[in-house]
Amino acid sequence: MRTKSVKLLQLEILNQRTMLSDEDRKNLNKYQIGHVGELQFDSVVEMLACPVVHLKDYRFQLDGYGARDKKVGNEPAEVQIDNIIITDDQLYTFEIKNYQYDMEYYADGPWRFAGGKEIVNPMNQVDSHRNVLTSLMKDFNMQFNLSANLVFIHPEQTIYNLPNHPNIYTRSNLNKRLKYLSKPNRYDYSRFVEMLDTRRIFKSAYHSDANVTFEELAGGVFCADCANSRLRRMHRDKFVCDECGEFSTQVDILKQLVKELQTLNSSWQLSSNKIAKYSGNTFSSATVRRYRHKNLIEY
Repeated sequence: MRTKSVKLLQLEILNQRTMLSDEDRKNLNKYQIGHVGELQFDSVVEMLACPVVHLKDYRFQLDGYGARDKKVGNEPAEVQIDNIIITDDQLYTFEIKNYQYDMEYYADGPWRFAGGKEIVNPMNQVDSHRNVLTSLMKDFNMQFNLSANLVFIHPEQTIYNLPNHPNIYTRSNLNKRLKYLSKPNRYDYSRFVEMLDTRRIFKSAYHSDANVTFEELAGGVFCADCANSRLRRMHRDKFVCDECGEFSTQVDILKQLVKELQTLNSSWQLSSNKIAKYSGNTFSSATVRRYRHKNLIEY
């Protein structure tokens, strides 16, 4: 299952509990659109008749990458690849772009927005992924035929001048091309996945605490899946979201509140009083302590 990025989670929480700036609102929309595009790609892969090895949001450090010429080293380079797929004993990477604007493709120069403004060539990121993953394969003493690819997944986007590029997919040809390359693997890659996991980073060095104080946060209990939808209490231990119809128990909601606070700021010292206040006093501090003593919530 693909999870949301820390920045997206933080902005979604802050959107419920603060007034976002125009810049934060713009970033929230960008991250949400990107996540939706990744989920759409996942659904296409899941519908393939042939099982494949599929690693999602693979973030890793490439030890010493780019540091050979530096007198003073930095932290190892950090790289995230949206998708790594192994099928037919070939390794593919797929970087997903869910752009809602039209672009113009140029093989020998910068790409442009439809209208003239130059943009960074999206293939640069793909080429970087190919280079660092090739280096990682050398570290593992493994050889793969590697294909690094870019997917423009928005169905209404137009990319003018785009040829039949072997490493650029669009929504209109994605299903057909993935079906064509998907064939059974002859070998077991569980050991290879374990090796990749030894380099995997689950918390990025670039993930920082949200720039907000606890006192700035509005109290209340909200649906985890719906924007700004407050939960309604049906009876003592049962809540409902009137927007999506999902039911939640007190324990479900308290776990969510704790997770939200830890997502916003991992250094905050949580207490029953703080969690009760964060809930808008939907729960008393005594209720929070009782569930903690029963080991049903942790903080």
